[in-house]
Amino acid sequence: MRAATDEGKAAVVLSSDVVELQGLCDRVLVFSRGQVVRSLEGDEITEENITGTAITAAAGREGLAARTRRLLHARRFASGDYLPSVVLALLILGLGGYTRGHSALFLTKFNVNSMLLLGTALALMSVGQLIVLLTGGIDLSVGPLAGLAVVIFSFFAGAGQSGGMLALGVLAVIGAALAVGLANAALVRVFRLASVLATLATYIVIQGVSLLLRSQPGGFYRFGVTSALRTSWGYVPIAFFAACVLGLACELLLRFSRPGLELRAVGSDETRAHRLGAHVNVVHVGAYVLCSLFAVAGGMMVAAQVGIGDPRIGTNYTLTSITAVVLGGASIFGGRGSFVGALLGAVLIQEIITATGFLQIGIAWQYYLPGALILVGAGVYSRARRARAPVAGMEPA
Repeated sequence: MRAATDEGKAAVVLSSDVVELQGLCDRVLVFSRGQVVRSLEGDEITEENITGTAITAAAGREGLAARTRRLLHARRFASGDYLPSVVLALLILGLGGYTRGHSALFLTKFNVNSMLLLGTALALMSVGQLIVLLTGGIDLSVGPLAGLAVVIFSFFAGAGQSGGMLALGVLAVIGAALAVGLANAALVRVFRLASVLATLATYIVIQGVSLLLRSQPGGFYRFGVTSALRTSWGYVPIAFFAACVLGLACELLLRFSRPGLELRAVGSDETRAHRLGAHVNVVHVGAYVLCSLFAVAGGMMVAAQVGIGDPRIGTNYTLTSITAVVLGGASIFGGRGSFVGALLGAVLIQEIITATGFLQIGIAWQYYLPGALILVGAGVYSRARRARAPVAGMEPA
C-alpha cells in the first residue's frame, strides 16, 4: 500500500484503529450512522480529534433521535382520540375559574351539585349517542325517548305507589328502551334506511306516544324516588359517579375488548370489517339498543329534576348529546371517538348553561358558545389528525 501511494495512487483505508489511521492517512473522514460528520487533514489528524468527533457525533445523533421520538409522540397524541379530552378539561377549568371570579356563588356546594346532577342526564345520553356514532350512524330519538321514560315512570312512581309498582315501572321503561332500540336497528339494517331518517321517524313517533300518554305535564313523582336519585357525596351526586364509571368502563371495552374493536372496525370500514370476521349486524343492533338504554337512564335523571311526567321535557337532549360527543372529538363518519371526551363534553355544555346565568350575558350564549366550540374544535381536531408529515432525521424502527 505504501509503494502504491508513493507512485501517486490513492488508497482508501477503512479502520477503527485511531493509531493506524493517524500513521497512514493524509486525510481522515469520520463517519457516524453512515454519514460523514467531519473531515480531518494534516495536523488535524490526531487521536484526540478523531475520537472526540466520533463521540460527539454519536451523542448528537442520540439527542436528535430523542427529540424526534418526543416529536413523534406529540404528533401521535395530537392525532389521537384524547387531545379533545385534554382541551375540554382545560376549558372546563378555565370557564369555572372565570365564572367564579365574577360570582362567588358559582362554586358553592348547592350549585356544583345541581350542575353535575343536570349534567349526569346529558352525560348518560351522550355515552349512548357515541356508541351509535362509532358505527357511522346517529340516533335522533334519544331526546324523546328520555322524555317517554319520564312519562312512563310517572304512572308507577306517584305518591302511594308500592315498591312493586316501582319495579314494574323500571321494567316498563327498560322494555320501551329495548323496543325503540330494536326498531331503530331494524329500520337501519333490515329496511336499509339512513340512520338519520330512521331515527327521525322514531323521534316523531315517540314524541307522539308521550303526548298520547300525557297531553299535559302530570303525575307527580313521590319525594322518596326523586331524593334517592339526587343522593350525593359532598359536592358530587352519586349518579354522576355512576355515569363516570360507566363511561370509563365503556372506554376500556372500546380499547381493549373484541366488541370494542369490532365497533371501531365497523364504523371505519364496514365491508372490510365483515371480511375480517366482525359481526356487523350484531354490532349495529347492540349499538342502537345500548343507546336507547342509556337514553332512558338519562331520562330517570331528568325525572329527578322535574319531578313530574312532562311529555316535552327530553326533546332538547337530542342535539345536546350530539354536540357533547362531537366536542369530545368523535368523528361523525364513525370509527373514532372517546367516551371520556363525551363525558367531558357533557360537563362543559352543562357548565356553559349554568355559567351564562352567573355571568349575566343572556340565554342566547347557551347556544352561541357550544356552536362556536364545535366549529373551532372540528377544525383544530381535523388539522391535528392530518398532521403526519415525516420528521427530518427520523431513524427507522
